[in-house]
Parts: sequence; C-alpha cells; structure tokens
Amino acid sequence: MRNKRKDALFLALCLVLAGCGQRAETKTEMAESIGIQNESAMPDTEDADTKDSVSETGETQNAKTTAQETETEAVVENTTEPKYLTLDISTMGEILADGDAVDPIGLTILSEEENGVSWANDWYDSENLSLPMIGTDWNSFYDDYYQYQWVDNELYIYETGTGNCIYVLDYPTDQWYINGNNAYLEDGIFYGASVRNGYAQSNTCFMFAYDLENDKLLWRSADQTYNSMNFVVKGDVILCGYGFTAEPDYLYQINRNTGEVIDRLSLKKAPDLIVEQDGKLYVHTYSYNYVIGMDVPNEF
Repeated sequence: MRNKRKDALFLALCLVLAGCGQRAETKTEMAESIGIQNESAMPDTEDADTKDSVSETGETQNAKTTAQETETEAVVENTTEPKYLTLDISTMGEILADGDAVDPIGLTILSEEENGVSWANDWYDSENLSLPMIGTDWNSFYDDYYQYQWVDNELYIYETGTGNCIYVLDYPTDQWYINGNNAYLEDGIFYGASVRNGYAQSNTCFMFAYDLENDKLLWRSADQTYNSMNFVVKGDVILCGYGFTAEPDYLYQINRNTGEVIDRLSLKKAPDLIVEQDGKLYVHTYSYNYVIGMDVPNEF
C-alpha cells in the first residue's frame, strides 16, 4: 500500500543543473548523464587579437589582458569543487541538543475530506497550490537560496542564481524517499531525514540537523517521527509527518534548535505532502485531504 502511494506521487519533470565538479571518473560520467557539468567560457583570443591589432599604444592589449584575467577568475570561482560529506548517523540513537525552547504552533483542522486515493498533485492543483519542484522528477526542488538534486543516493546542493554546487551529501535514506522536499540548508546547518520504508524499526524514520562546515551532528530526533515526502520549516518549528498501516498517524512539530518533539496532531492517515500557504497547511494523505489552520506564537 505504501509503495502504491509513493508511486502515485511521482511526476514526470527534469532538472538540468550545471557547475558541479565531480570526485572521480565514474562520478563525472554519472553527472554528465543528467546534464551536470562544468561550463567554462574562456575568451575567444583569436577574435580578440583581430580586434586589437589596430592598437599602437598597447592600451587595448592591456585592457584585453585584464578582461581575460577577470573572466578567468570568474570561471575559477564558479567551478570550485563542492564539499563532499558522508553523514554517518545510521547507528546513532536519539540525540537532543541544548537550545532555546520553542512554543508549538496551534493547529486546528479546518476541513477533512476523503480523496478516493487520488494523486496529491490533483488536489494541490485544484487548490492553486504547488510544491517547489523543478525539472522532470520529484528529486529536484528548491527554496529561496538553494536548489537540491538527488542523484544515485547522493544529495547535490547548488546555490540559487549561480548554479554553483557547494555540497554533495551521502547519508542513509530509503530509495522511495529520494524525492520530495526532504532537505533544507540555512546558515551552514543542514536539516534532513533518514527513512526506511516499512513497519517501525529502531534507528529509522527520523530527522536530524548537521553542521556541514564543522562536519558535526547537532541533533537527531526520535525514531518514527518522519516518513512524509517533505517537511515545512516555520520559524523555529519543523512540521513533518509519520505513520504507517498499523501505526499511529501524526503531524509532528519538532523544535528546530534541539530536535525535540514539541507537539503532534492525530490524523486518519499518515501525511504524505505538506504545503504551507496563507497561514494554512494543506496536508495530503493516502486517502484524506486536510486543511489545517495555524496559530503561530508571536507572529503578527
């Protein structure tokens, strides 16, 4: 049933991203197969020499050389190798961090309707909503500052606007979950999830925060707090979902500073996809659609 649900969520879209150096030949071949490559536009020296041949003072030639050096520096800057990290967290239990306490968001179910096991995008389209997917598949998504691309169990993170690939992350996650908005980077802290498809097991289905600059795990939430296709960051609160066939289904709230579960809302089915817009959460599940009102503390 879960696989059927996941299969029903896949869309047919494609992302071509440029500017990410690769570690090895096999990695380069893999990247080229999806269009990820370095693009360097060096000056056309033959044309430049022809145009500058009329110079008798050398000023034009000097200007040309300066321009070439500037462009070369820009090319080097745009093709900086990304930082590769393996986040070894698969055997770690729950780890909470010291951090500021956070009040949960007040959640109120405004509507609940059976969807006949319909596709998630059908409902979101009818509500004039969409997830920030890019490309031909749900393994490509973005936020205000970064673009995220799953490739062969690794997550590539690009700077929005420059196309520079700055991180390549390898960490445990189930193949069914290498899609959806399941990653978020801010101020060098990466928020992600490790998921195993199936019934409850130890060391599975949790969220985590990782300091990428210092290569350090900050916190790891309790087991069975995440197996939705995405999560939503709202201030210091992360909203995500977990549930399964014979297990309780909840919309969870996690303290972004500590990893602690601070609240949960019972639903009839496990949340698949969560969209926040205009002060509401639009939550699609396997057989129900929910519109949930949000009362955010200290928000005016």
